[in-house]
Amino acid sequence: MNSFASITDPTDLSGLRAVIANSPGAQTLVHLGIRRLEISPLAADSAVEAVEAELVIAGHPRDGAKVLIIVDSTMIRRAGQDLKAEIHRQLAARFDVDVLVLGNDAHLLADDNSLDSATKAVHNIDCVVTIGSGTITDIGKVATHRNSGTPLVVIQTSASVDGFTDNVSVVLKNGVKRTIPSRWPDVVLADTDTIADAPPAMNTAGFGEVLSLYTAPADWQLASLCGLDLTFHTTPRDLLLAFAGDPSKWALGLSGGHDAAIQQLTRVLAIRGMGTGVAGTTACLSGVEHVVSHMLDMYSGSHSLPTGLHGAQVGVASLVAAAAWHMFLDRMETQQPEAAFPGDPDVEVKVRSAFDWCDPSGATGAECWRDYQEKLAGWRSNSRQVTSVLANWTDHAEGFRALVPTPDTLARGLNAAGATALPHQLSDWITPQVWKWAVSNCHFMRNRLTVIDLLFFMGWWTDDDIDLVIEDAARAAQAASA
Repeated sequence: MNSFASITDPTDLSGLRAVIANSPGAQTLVHLGIRRLEISPLAADSAVEAVEAELVIAGHPRDGAKVLIIVDSTMIRRAGQDLKAEIHRQLAARFDVDVLVLGNDAHLLADDNSLDSATKAVHNIDCVVTIGSGTITDIGKVATHRNSGTPLVVIQTSASVDGFTDNVSVVLKNGVKRTIPSRWPDVVLADTDTIADAPPAMNTAGFGEVLSLYTAPADWQLASLCGLDLTFHTTPRDLLLAFAGDPSKWALGLSGGHDAAIQQLTRVLAIRGMGTGVAGTTACLSGVEHVVSHMLDMYSGSHSLPTGLHGAQVGVASLVAAAAWHMFLDRMETQQPEAAFPGDPDVEVKVRSAFDWCDPSGATGAECWRDYQEKLAGWRSNSRQVTSVLANWTDHAEGFRALVPTPDTLARGLNAAGATALPHQLSDWITPQVWKWAVSNCHFMRNRLTVIDLLFFMGWWTDDDIDLVIEDAARAAQAASA
């Protein structure tokens, strides 16, 4: 029985902490540091109350307290009203309020400029309130973390990612997306009325993000089996599965902003963020599907193209992840596995040259090689363990088959949600060539083992193999919408 079965409300943080504390190996998990999570139609109206409570906890006087609102330039409406302006009005009636607007023309990156600007603005501030996207939230988490943990109230206005409730931030480093430690928000106010009013693509992107919980845990467990990741733990997985339900059922009506679907999506994304934070690693929910999305972001950034919705990209890439896993599982039933353990010179040119397509300067390739080099060293140092795992694969095959759904299953969920399922639907610039580049080279971008690394080291990631995986994912998407 799932140990979290008794918890029906993800906002019951005390209950969650109690179950986590009683789970096996709880001492290796990270303390769940969020003090308050509210998921409700009018959660944003609690902003003043939440700030007052955080000021008391921090020992700051409430009268005249300095509050900084961090936002981007995107207009956010609730019931036709400017939500940012309304929250500003409410807070300004009680506190000394400044506003920091980041990004231009609704385009914002969590790069050094944004992070440094926010960090400077937070200095000598008593409490920070972020309103808006996952990127704004990530910047707020970094800026307050750099300022000795200035109290942070997050007002969530979309359900496109799970980064509102975790303790890390996704930032750009030399043009490459990296996840860095930051901090838990103190309060998260998820305003589901505003979320329901968001463009449908935002919420269907959130559903795409949800799908990684059906593929990434397999990559995480594989890395653990091979000795390259010692963080694997069943508790974060159980936490996620307790609230996930059957997404192909509850996703119906999501694109239309139906209340029940929006509520469940927001709940599941909140649990995803907390599960990642408790695990102490994003590996539990970030595998093949995420690195493909990151590759697309790297390409768009280097070519001054519009950045796609992360969750939408993850959803489409989850079909690739499932297809890659099932190709691996099928071949392991009929072929004799034999993995290679190459030296740095044998792979370095492949890694660096893979990124010349999006950055001829070589800076992106150098950044990716630095990270990949560590993975390659870990792969070689664990050669005996890897060889043993492959030789005794029948001991693990059934468990992985049960863990990873087929691309058809995931595609049916995307179709029910009204979400994008084919790469060319994501953006006009994602041509078959760009998509194949992203899928082909995704394992080269960071230090985290996935099934595609295993396919590569076993000689099962040739051009023909890659085409088979891409075609299987596309076939599933087309069949689901037929």
